[in-house]
Amino acid sequence: MSWKPAFLTRYAGVFIFPMALVLYDFAAYLTTDMIQPGIIQVVHDFDGDVSLAPLSVSLYMAGGMALQWALGPLSDRVGRRPVLLSGALIFTLACLATLFTTTFEQFLVARFVQGTSICFISTVGYVTIQEAFEPTKAIKLMSMITSVVLLAPVIGPLGGAALMHFVHWKVIFALIAAFGFIAWLGLLLAMPETIPRQREPLRAMSVVQDFCAVFRQRIFLTGAATLALYYIPLMSWVAVSPVILIDAGGMSTAEFAWAQIPVFGALIAANIVMMRYVDDPTDPHYIRRSVPVQLTGLMMLVAGNLLFPHPWLWSVMGTSIYAFGIGLIFSSLYRFTLFSNTLPKGTVSASLNIVVLTTVALAIEGGRWLWFSAGGLIPFHLLALLSGTLAVCCLLALLRKVQQYEHACERA
Repeated sequence: MSWKPAFLTRYAGVFIFPMALVLYDFAAYLTTDMIQPGIIQVVHDFDGDVSLAPLSVSLYMAGGMALQWALGPLSDRVGRRPVLLSGALIFTLACLATLFTTTFEQFLVARFVQGTSICFISTVGYVTIQEAFEPTKAIKLMSMITSVVLLAPVIGPLGGAALMHFVHWKVIFALIAAFGFIAWLGLLLAMPETIPRQREPLRAMSVVQDFCAVFRQRIFLTGAATLALYYIPLMSWVAVSPVILIDAGGMSTAEFAWAQIPVFGALIAANIVMMRYVDDPTDPHYIRRSVPVQLTGLMMLVAGNLLFPHPWLWSVMGTSIYAFGIGLIFSSLYRFTLFSNTLPKGTVSASLNIVVLTTVALAIEGGRWLWFSAGGLIPFHLLALLSGTLAVCCLLALLRKVQQYEHACERA
């Protein structure tokens, strides 16, 4: 007889598990979004240089890469459940460790460990969602998760700015640690196991062979490049916007928080549109129709600031329109890249995250250099325009490859 109450047994897979994963993901986002309005103050508290502020995001992303090589193959062998539970606990402890930091270097180490949550959530948690539900439901459920999680960039800066008027910034991490613990408890009670435990031990050579097989797969490479390039404009904005809007633009922390709402509100709106009004989110015609929206936002970043310069108006408007365009198709692209092959999904997901996070971390450092050393706003936004344009080219190639793969499967 199961030790779980009857309501857990009945609703774990369809409600409690996704909600626990949402809370874990939401808390992971908050570690960046709630502290962003005060990151300049954090640097000053530790007597650091303001140019180091974006490192908080860069090292978080680097933490997201650190365990990808191990977690995917490990979860393919021992199961998704024990790996994700371990990740939620590590995240909670890393947030608590921030309370005891005394130098900016220690703070960055804690941020790195917090970033490993990306490994667990995207490599194990999202794969479990995709494995547990049929394609259309999985894509729409992922969009629902994304929509809820994206409330973090909307309310996180506002909440962080408000809290910092009354408490020390370290209290923010104590609050997030509490969220992490609740998420861990929910996963412990309700997370299903979608693959059987294998008796074959995890061997270094088999891991290398699995990764080599993934990186020889053309659809995977095209999909990974598409997603990585699409992430660059948005994540470079997240990392550098405190410097642009607060340090250079003169905004208060509260004004900065309000300025982020259009960007992440656009992502949420895109996911709601996809869930409610799109019958088949894998339809190539639907995906292609998002491209003009994306390019409009990217062109506004550069053209607006060249023709009618403004410290932040065109940056916020252009990024918001671009965010709406990519929000319409992110879940579909993830599904294409993950399932257009017969390879172990944990390893495929880990490989995808390695490519995306490596690219984003390097792009953030590139964006930081462009802002501080290469002329400021226009060079910074040219990076977004270039990466977004290349992403569209990769997207069109991906759609062709996916259609070829589906036709081959039908003939077989």
